[in-house]
Amino acid sequence: MAMTADRHATRERLSDIDLAKGVAIFLVVLGHVVAREPPVGNEWYVGLKFAVYQFHMPFFMFLSGAVFRATRPAAAGLRGYGPFVLGRLRRLAPGFALFALLIWAGKAVASRVIHVDNPQSADLASLARIFTHPGASAATSLWYVYVLLELSLLFPLLLAAFRGRALPVLVVAAALHALPLGFALPELFALDLLCEHALWFALGLLAIDHRRACVGAVAANALPFYLGFGLSFLALLWLPDHAAKTIIGLASLPAVYAFANSFAAVRDRRGLLLLGEYTFTVYLMNTLAIGLAKGVLLEVLPWDHANFALYFPLLLAAGLLGPIALHRAVLSRQPLLARITK
Repeated sequence: MAMTADRHATRERLSDIDLAKGVAIFLVVLGHVVAREPPVGNEWYVGLKFAVYQFHMPFFMFLSGAVFRATRPAAAGLRGYGPFVLGRLRRLAPGFALFALLIWAGKAVASRVIHVDNPQSADLASLARIFTHPGASAATSLWYVYVLLELSLLFPLLLAAFRGRALPVLVVAAALHALPLGFALPELFALDLLCEHALWFALGLLAIDHRRACVGAVAANALPFYLGFGLSFLALLWLPDHAAKTIIGLASLPAVYAFANSFAAVRDRRGLLLLGEYTFTVYLMNTLAIGLAKGVLLEVLPWDHANFALYFPLLLAAGLLGPIALHRAVLSRQPLLARITK
């Protein structure tokens, strides 16, 4: 009965999850400020990005699983699966396809005029690779949307097989997550990324099923969770990369959630809630905004050494605020574009 009450509560928009989404998308954009070769003399950013990449997508996928569980009836089973599939395709596929094509074409054209990270030739092979190998393509920054769609279509089937119970689904997801320890998984259709991130998505389901207990535990033990998260990075010294990243990812879930919900000032919460509201918008467009801003700035001054102190906040702001401004000023006025970009 308690689970039912928890699930019912999550059907309303939950500010705690929106705050966490705000932190998650901030971390994503932070990692996208430098896409390829880092600016000379700024090893601090290289280290920061490496640390962020150990946990930011596990946390992002965890939140995606939580939202999935909170918004889909627990007893749905296979009933309505067809309409659900169509709904997810309409929700995710157009945005992925549109901005993947824009990135592909934009890199091919803009590289003739300004500096472009990971320039691409405008051939059909590189275009097809976006849809067959999204994690290793011109639009590699959008792989999350591709994998989120796959997980959204897979998990209803797993839940139906286990009569809606999240725990057996978590066991299956953990087995998929462990595969890279013994096998080299194919990049085709992002199968490697699907297996890696199924665990985090499944943990999001379980967290929603036991939301009150989870929120209470995090609120009462924030400091130990912060400490455990910091210590988890020691795993990088002794364990294989995949195993170490798993430990860091697990430790990050309560710690980053606690951090996101620790802000008391209305202004701070308002900023995170805004990012949480526009998470999908920012994810789709941030690399385009950062790339454009960087290309223009490089026409004026190099970004190496001390100059990166100017580049860093400007590119971060471009990636976070540029997509929101574009959506509010332009895209929101076009119903179709408004729907597929937010």
